[in-house]
Parts: sequence; C-alpha cells; structure tokens
Amino acid sequence: MVKQFSGSGRRTGSVGVRDVAKAAGVSTATVSRALNRSPQVSEELRKHVASVAAGLNYIPDPAARALSSQKTFRVGALIPTIANSIYSRFVEALQRRLRQSGYSLVLANYDFDESLEMEEAQALVESGIDALVLAGEQRSTELYDLLDRRGIPYLLISIYLPDGPHRCVGYDNRAGAEAMTRFVLELGHREIGVIEGPSDVSDRARLRTSGVMDALQEAEVELPAQRITRRTFSVHNGREGLAELLDASPEITAVICGNDVLAIGALMEAQARGLSVPEDLSICGYDGLDIAQEMVPQIATMHVPTAQMGLKAAESLVGVLAGEKTPKSVLIETRLVPGGSTAPPRKS
Repeated sequence: MVKQFSGSGRRTGSVGVRDVAKAAGVSTATVSRALNRSPQVSEELRKHVASVAAGLNYIPDPAARALSSQKTFRVGALIPTIANSIYSRFVEALQRRLRQSGYSLVLANYDFDESLEMEEAQALVESGIDALVLAGEQRSTELYDLLDRRGIPYLLISIYLPDGPHRCVGYDNRAGAEAMTRFVLELGHREIGVIEGPSDVSDRARLRTSGVMDALQEAEVELPAQRITRRTFSVHNGREGLAELLDASPEITAVICGNDVLAIGALMEAQARGLSVPEDLSICGYDGLDIAQEMVPQIATMHVPTAQMGLKAAESLVGVLAGEKTPKSVLIETRLVPGGSTAPPRKS
C-alpha cells in the first residue's frame, strides 16, 4: 500500500533522495525511477513520489542523476534557422514532449552553414547530450562519423527518406512541391516562374525544386533559365526574386516559391508594382506559416504539421533511448491549402 503524505510543513536545508524515499514509504530506487518517469513505475506511484518530493523541496542533483543512469537527460537539436521559419512550432512540440519524459532540450542554430553546423555539433556532444536532432540529410560525413563514434543516436527531421541509412521523421518535399505545381497547372497556367530556396546548401530545397520540375516535365511545360532564380529564405529575397523574374519575363502569370517566406516577399513586390494577386499573378509557397495565412490575399501553400513532427521526433528518440523498437522512418502528411493567391490566368 502507498503511504499518504501530508505536504504541510516544508523542510529546510539539504534534502536527499533518502529523505524522499523515507517520507514516501518506498525505496530510493523507486524514487529514482519515479522522478525519471520510468515505465516500471505506475502513474499513481509516480505522482505520489513527485508530491512528496515537492513537499520536501527536494531538487534532484543532475550530476548524480546522470552518474547513476549513464545519461545526461539532454537532447540536442541543430536547426538551420529560427527566423521566419517553420521550426518554431516544431521546437515547442519537441521540447514539451521531451520534458514529459524527463529530458531537456538544447538548441543550436547554424544558418545553413555546414562548417558551423559541425562546430555546434561538437560543442553539443562535448557538453553532454544523449541524442541529437538534425534537419535534413545533407551535411559533412564527419558529423555522422562523430555521432557514430560516440554512440549518440540521432534523428533527421523535415525530410522523409525511407530507404536511407538514417532514422527520420519528416515529409516528402518532392511530392509536395509536385502536387503544388500540378495545382497551378490545373488552373491553366503555362507561363510559370520559380523562386527556389537555397538548393546548393539544403537538400529539402533541392527536393522541392525537383518536384516542380517533375510536374512541369510531365505537363510538357518548359521552364527557361531566366524563369528560375535561387534565393535564401527571407522576405527581402522573395521581393528581389520576383523582381528579377518579372524584369526578365513579364509574361509570367504564376510564381511557385520554395517556401512561404519567399512567397510573402513575392506578394509584397507584386503589390508594390501595382499587380493584382491573383488576377494578374498567382503566387504560392510551401510550409503553411501562420503569417502566410494572414496575408491579403491568403497565400496558397503546402501545409506542414510541424507540431506533429516535433511530437513524433521526440517520441522516436525517447523510445530509442529507452531501448524500445521504434520505426526507422515516420512520414508526416502534408496538405495543399489553395488560399486566395491563385486563380486561372487572365485571358489575353
């Protein structure tokens, strides 16, 4: 039987795990399992031990916890960018689910710089992490070698490669971009421009461009060199990208953008030029950012449930760290949101 504990009368001074165990009427091992959310402990007992610990003002010693379990209970995440990106909701969901299992999240940003990503990864490994989250597959093999040597499990996000060598939780960038392009073609557009993302440093951007090309080739629609431009993800670059396309090919009736941030910039540039969207020019993006859905008109996009991706990524890593058998690859489904920024081309 579980002993009842009254939380009245808080103790002062140093309180150890033995004090919690004695007050809760359980062993020190049970206290450790309960506070570390071990599946060996029932939820009722876990809440009881947590209540006792809180009543005693007990604060676990991270060093002792790591020593006894051979874990740091820290998970690292290397994110290419946190500015105007889809990663904010992902990080929130990832951190929330990791916290539920007793892990803290350590975040680093590398701005699509492969050498900086390697530096940040080394710093995270040296500081002590149990696992690492990485965006996409493209990076230095040195980083993968480092993780393999240290025996640190890792997970790729934002990309779905079921036949690849790495564990992943993500979406099919190529298929999503292909579906968006087919949608534009079905509206009747044939004079199409593309503002692609930084495909030289991002495999996700490269896959999206490949999806666009697949759909255009299937429809036998040509894409002259002057109708495609590459830009890093920013609103300013979206404006510059559309300006370049329209200056070179004013006959363009639709522009497909590598993500919503570029699409927002393209929309602003079109409106600044006195063009009506979508009557004069259709614009679409990718990701499903909240701000893109608040634009006037609402930007057509491929919505990515990033919070779900964060949840699934955390569950996968927690399972791996617990020694459980988990799926090697998890597909996150995306969906097309037509918005109000696309329409059939205006008749000549």
